[in-house]
Amino acid sequence: MNIVWFNGPSSKALHSIPPQETEIGCNFIEQHRAVHHVCAYDQEVIKRITPRDQVRYWTRGHMVTDLFHLMPSKITYSCSGTMAVRLAVHLGAQHIYVIGCDWEHTKASVFDQEYTWRSQPPRKFTNARRGTLEKTSQEVSLTIVGDRKVPYAGVDNIKPGDFLKLINC
Repeated sequence: MNIVWFNGPSSKALHSIPPQETEIGCNFIEQHRAVHHVCAYDQEVIKRITPRDQVRYWTRGHMVTDLFHLMPSKITYSCSGTMAVRLAVHLGAQHIYVIGCDWEHTKASVFDQEYTWRSQPPRKFTNARRGTLEKTSQEVSLTIVGDRKVPYAGVDNIKPGDFLKLINC
């Protein structure tokens, strides 16, 4: 099972699932969940992350450091979430489950208290971000875990209860 953790509030209910084969998270995910890879798009996030052993950190071109590696992609990404989805493809995933993609419903993040440099939550949903998910779904199976159906062409949905049954929880 390949999981990408976005930071929407719906992710909180699943933070305690058993570890999966490959887990990629965004920004401060390690405060709630151990993962194999962390993607960070914003410089302030990169500066505030405390690295952990056995975790690989990724970012975009001009943010690369000794710790944060370039996340290459033939499809454009525009945030840590879409970067994480593209990283899963880069790592060879054929089916990706995205948890916490609440763009259509809220600007809230489980890490809003960490984003002290922001005066307000940024807009989460954009057509470019939807486009990244739709283009990615043409390469691999992409399933969003959530109670609400997300209307992206080619992207599947699964309810959290059904997802838990799928992973035997």
